[in-house]
Amino acid sequence: DTHVGRLARRMGFTREEDPDRVEEALRGLVPVERWALGHQLLVWHGRRCCHARRPACGACPVRELCPSRDVGEQDPERAAALIRKPRG
Repeated sequence: DTHVGRLARRMGFTREEDPDRVEEALRGLVPVERWALGHQLLVWHGRRCCHARRPACGACPVRELCPSRDVGEQDPERAAALIRKPRG
């Protein structure tokens, strides 16, 4: 998934571009029994908060852990407006 690869690189989990190598790197970090959940968390974080072109860093729940925390919108109010809410 493109979100997983992008977030894995942005969050410093890997530098790999090849999807198979990204998966290999993540499998070394996430226990097998949590692989499906870890994958879904990265996908949804990428879709809702850590967008490709304009991440909402100022409203990110994992901001303090992210080495790329300064690449996106820093103002908490403006960043919160960028967060995509779940439908339904």
